[in-house]
Amino acid sequence: MREATEILLNAAQVTHHSLGSGYEFILNADLTVLECIKIESMKQGIVTPIKSPSQVLEGMLFELNHIRVNPRLDNRHMIDVLTQALGAVGVTVLNRPHHDSMAICHRPLGEITDNVRLYVGNLSKLIFLSPSPKKLRLISSR
Repeated sequence: MREATEILLNAAQVTHHSLGSGYEFILNADLTVLECIKIESMKQGIVTPIKSPSQVLEGMLFELNHIRVNPRLDNRHMIDVLTQALGAVGVTVLNRPHHDSMAICHRPLGEITDNVRLYVGNLSKLIFLSPSPKKLRLISSR
């Protein structure tokens, strides 16, 4: 089976009052955004491609909704990359499905323990934020 080189992440923009518009990001193994769309209307299927995500989405905060994989490909590497990135900020992933289980289509990572927030950083790299106040540190610059 051919190995997947991309994974799709669906997230909602976090606004001052609630969750805003939906976005979908196609990420590579470096968690760089290859393509991004804003979902204008799910019912009508209206989407807007986002050119230069690192510039257009600068300063925008998102909350992870779900992740999708291509069931015809071996997604183990992409799932491991994403799981490790989440683990690095203190997000635990439980009950990971076996790579050839039907659950891989519905919950490819397994069960995520926290709400995951993220933003698009420099060079369109996705940055995950720690959900735990214990992980926050104040760093002084001189």
